[in-house]
Amino acid sequence: MPINFLQKIKLSVSPKPKSVKGQDILYKQLNNEHILDVYMFPCKDLKSNQPLFNDGLPSVIFMPRKSDTVHLRNKGETIKFNSAWVCCGVIKNTYWEVPKDLEYILVLRFKPSSFYSLFNVSPTVFHSNPICNLEDIVSENWMQVFDKMYEKKTIAEKISFLDKTLSSFQTNDCFPHILSEAIEYIEDKKGNTTVSDVLNQLGTRVNSKWLHRNFVKYIGISPKRYISLQRFIYTYGQYEKGKSEGLFDVALLSGYYDYNHFFKDFKRYIGIAPSQYAWE
Repeated sequence: MPINFLQKIKLSVSPKPKSVKGQDILYKQLNNEHILDVYMFPCKDLKSNQPLFNDGLPSVIFMPRKSDTVHLRNKGETIKFNSAWVCCGVIKNTYWEVPKDLEYILVLRFKPSSFYSLFNVSPTVFHSNPICNLEDIVSENWMQVFDKMYEKKTIAEKISFLDKTLSSFQTNDCFPHILSEAIEYIEDKKGNTTVSDVLNQLGTRVNSKWLHRNFVKYIGISPKRYISLQRFIYTYGQYEKGKSEGLFDVALLSGYYDYNHFFKDFKRYIGIAPSQYAWE
């Protein structure tokens, strides 16, 4: 999703209330076991070319209407999607050409184990294509469900329909509790940690091979890459939040070894140098 939207999610105050409505975001925590949360982001004042980013968790993004289309730009090539698209894995140098006068997007953030089980999708799907057309990876039956969602008139009705429908499905949730502890620790540290630190936190219950294997199995990426994603988005968000400190200072405080370390991540994920980026 647009990096500016994701950093609002990551930097939002916790614990979150069940619903928050403001000028820039509508947040709602649903009561089903599959969705972490759902967001509506107004897009009318959004600049045209938005860099996309993902923190390792699967997100489904719905445009307002089924007839809407999505145009992405990656390394000079334009990719066209339909109205519903999925972000997962590691997104690099990809921009969304935001349609003029787009009202909003609806974002569903899924628990990884639920997402892959519900839609019968393997995490390996997103290794080479971290952004996919929803209809390309889910069954026709699921697309019929989402078509019914698009028949609802209001955002509240759409969210309520998805909540009720997804709640009716059960999955074999075998997500390891220790893996949840590792993810929670990385989130608490805002990515300012290492794989060794995570292993020390978990104690003698796991080793590096187990951690790597299970991150790849359940999240789709290695623990080192997951940490890198969290560190970058939190660094990006902290600099956006208050510009009293320079970007270099923020990067160092966030766990980067030096500016070159951050520079390489910025080029990898955004595609240009920080000095060339149009900070909003």
